[in-house]
Amino acid sequence: MKNIFLLSILVLLFGCQENAKIENRSSEEGALRFSDTIEVDYNRRVELLPEVKQEVNQWLAYVTAQNEIKRLRTATAGEIIESSRPLLQIMERLESSLPENLQSTAVEARANVLLTKSRVLHQLCNKKNKDPEEIFEVTRNVIVEFDNFKLQLNELFLKTPDEFEFELDEEFEEAVQERDTIERNLSQNRK
Repeated sequence: MKNIFLLSILVLLFGCQENAKIENRSSEEGALRFSDTIEVDYNRRVELLPEVKQEVNQWLAYVTAQNEIKRLRTATAGEIIESSRPLLQIMERLESSLPENLQSTAVEARANVLLTKSRVLHQLCNKKNKDPEEIFEVTRNVIVEFDNFKLQLNELFLKTPDEFEFELDEEFEEAVQERDTIERNLSQNRK
């Protein structure tokens, strides 16, 4: 009887260990690894207005940051870890070298948020127990914040309602003058 009891306990223990191994394997299969590539799960990409492009093309810190963000969109967790320090330095330069003609409270705030997110990413990448999911999440935040920064730069160059109304009035006047010129030419050709 003791043998049957011991045998049943061994069978139960062995069965529990197998279930635990299967559960561990299935949870590991769903987990992200350092060799996985980031997936940016939003469709918004901000394009700069032509006036803004002209301004930022001369700004080396912006061009460098833009190239780094472009690279991050397809990076693996391992590549992100390796580049976290250079990314932080790039964002520090971006924030500290904001040209005078692009300075506003909103733009400075966006640059500061971008720098803060880069610092958080750098801290995660230097932790002893790194988590690829956390790294990817904060990297996505950095990418989104860079697009928000670009939106803020665009807003600096948007026309105010008064400027827009004045521009529409000018275009309307030009269209009226052009119509009058065409009508005069037609009436002269009929004579």
